[in-house]
Amino acid sequence: MNSRLQKQAAALAALSPEDRARLERLAALAKLSPEDLWPEVWQYGFDDVEDSIDADLEAEEYFKENPGIDNAEVMAEARALVATYGKPKRKTG
Repeated sequence: MNSRLQKQAAALAALSPEDRARLERLAALAKLSPEDLWPEVWQYGFDDVEDSIDADLEAEEYFKENPGIDNAEVMAEARALVATYGKPKRKTG
């Protein structure tokens, strides 16, 4: 095991009961195990990871209510723009 992973494992083992409970709560929200979420928490901190998980959950709820634009419609518009404004391929040879 390399030094970074050893430090990470030691920090996980040394978590206070409150931090361990917070990690478990965040992992449950993210549908991950605490051990799988820990590297991100160790790198970015509890607050940033919690904000990220909350934003992800809010986005999921938003897109349940607002499904957005159909991909076929977007691709048709993109193809029309390319056909109108795209440069033709140069012929070689």
